[in-house]
Amino acid sequence: MPPIWWPSTGLRPATAPRGSDRVAVQIALQCRCGTVRYRVKVPCRGAGTRLKCYCRDCQTAAHALGRADFLDRAGGSDLWQTTPDLLVIEAGQNELQVLRLSPNDLFRWHASCCGSPVCNTLPRLSLGFVGVGLEPERRQDWDRTLGPFYTHANTTGAKHGGRAPAKDVRFGAAGMQMIRRMAMYALVGQSAKSTLRDALGQPIAPVRVLSLEERRAAHAALF
Repeated sequence: MPPIWWPSTGLRPATAPRGSDRVAVQIALQCRCGTVRYRVKVPCRGAGTRLKCYCRDCQTAAHALGRADFLDRAGGSDLWQTTPDLLVIEAGQNELQVLRLSPNDLFRWHASCCGSPVCNTLPRLSLGFVGVGLEPERRQDWDRTLGPFYTHANTTGAKHGGRAPAKDVRFGAAGMQMIRRMAMYALVGQSAKSTLRDALGQPIAPVRVLSLEERRAAHAALF
């Protein structure tokens, strides 16, 4: 496994000053086969929101990629929502692809070599939003470095018996945090630092929209 994080300033996440440009933690991640490697910079815990999403679209996408193991027993996806300038692709860029469940869906970035989810972005890549997927079997690592889940979202899509909350937890507050981060991202002109878009603002990976038959097959696997 790659290193979980390494301190670059001597500060732990809980003590890093808010608004600091210094990186307190960097999380090293890779796809299942190790071809695609990337890292997430975490200046402080306030730089993102730890969220578990139970929506049917995220579950459908995981099945479409052949990576249902990225979901927990309730169908939840562990995500760290932050801004794209804090995500750095280090190796395997040519293996990245974007999946969309429909022409109006999110960009679901993944490693084509092994189907591993990498992150989700909005189709308009200049907007300051990225949700980095975190492997569920390393939950203790994420609890230690990013803190516990702040938000449980779209719980109506959770599978029964999976111990998901009965209703959403701080979903609205997480949305407000996202809006504030996006506003600051736009204000300071950080979009040029995203490694997911080229010089023309286009995605660095090919985009594929599932056919209706493919989407129905992946959705049927949820039940």
